[in-house]
Amino acid sequence: MRRITFDLDVLRTFVTGVDLGSFARAADRLGRSTSAVSAQLKKLEEQLGMPVLRKEGRGMVTTSAGEALLGYARRLLELNDEAATAVRGAELAGSVRLGMQEDFGEHTLTEVLGRFARVHPKLRIEARVARNADLMAQMAAGRLDLALAWNDAAVPSP
Repeated sequence: MRRITFDLDVLRTFVTGVDLGSFARAADRLGRSTSAVSAQLKKLEEQLGMPVLRKEGRGMVTTSAGEALLGYARRLLELNDEAATAVRGAELAGSVRLGMQEDFGEHTLTEVLGRFARVHPKLRIEARVARNADLMAQMAAGRLDLALAWNDAAVPSP
């Protein structure tokens, strides 16, 4: 079986088209013509030897192969963008005091902050997990720079 080396530009077009629900909108977003986007999708399907999209009504939906590719494409693009940011030296430095509810802390904290820390190793993030009332009190007291909480009330400036 021959190895396939995916073109990240083609994968970005594929993901953008699926995300926007339209490859014409993807062409606009990416600054390409619709014919260029069509050519990229054709190239992708030729590389795979199978369709990644099929017509449904007036639109296009992913095939089972396209759906499988979509998850990998997102991961490849994320890693590519992370590497590009790190290599370019877009460095943040200093510290941020972040507070969040347990809901956020349990489900997203480790993954999101881990990726962020790899891209910005000179930025120190101090994360605190607490209830809304405690987070609001810490914000009001100036002990947090940012809080992710469920609260409609404005927090007074310290």
